[in-house]
Amino acid sequence: MPSDAITIVSGLPRSGTSLMMQMLAAGGLPALTDGARAADADNPRGYLEFERV
Repeated sequence: MPSDAITIVSGLPRSGTSLMMQMLAAGGLPALTDGARAADADNPRGYLEFERV
């Protein structure tokens, strides 16, 4: 993958986007997140989102 590539994960609420971001991060892709939403009972590993987008 070229170093200037951007991978965008998008979806409706509760569609698995945070899970997809966790998988990509585990595979070595850096994740751009804002950390605005803390983990909760529905998503104990936290939400990987960027609100401005």
